[in-house]
Amino acid sequence: MNIRAFGIAALAIALCATVKAQTTNDGWVGIWHATVGGKPSALLTLATDAGALGGTFVLDIISDEGGQPHVIAAEPHVLLSPQVAGNTLTFQVKMRHLDGGSVVASFEVKRTAADKATIHCTDCGEDAPVVALVKGL
Repeated sequence: MNIRAFGIAALAIALCATVKAQTTNDGWVGIWHATVGGKPSALLTLATDAGALGGTFVLDIISDEGGQPHVIAAEPHVLLSPQVAGNTLTFQVKMRHLDGGSVVASFEVKRTAADKATIHCTDCGEDAPVVALVKGL
């Protein structure tokens, strides 16, 4: 009887931990829009459909050709190892180089308000910008 009670208690603790983790991540769930100079530059989608936080990161490829900056392509990526710690989300994406090789880039998203954040590539060089994100509907 004690073994059964212990098993039920362990299951209850595991379920509580799962519910707490999902509740913590629920504030991140949604579609986050990035803009640079008033133009769309990226889209971060976050969901907990599979239980854990996951999603995609779509980078817009912008060209100045023709005098006006405009999106010429979109580069979708699946989030690798998304982790939430307090008001910070970190993840990686596998990106392709122009030479055909690939690299894993690390990103950090910091919440500044319920529907606002900043995103920064932490290993893309010193000139990598910090970009504002706004959570959309």
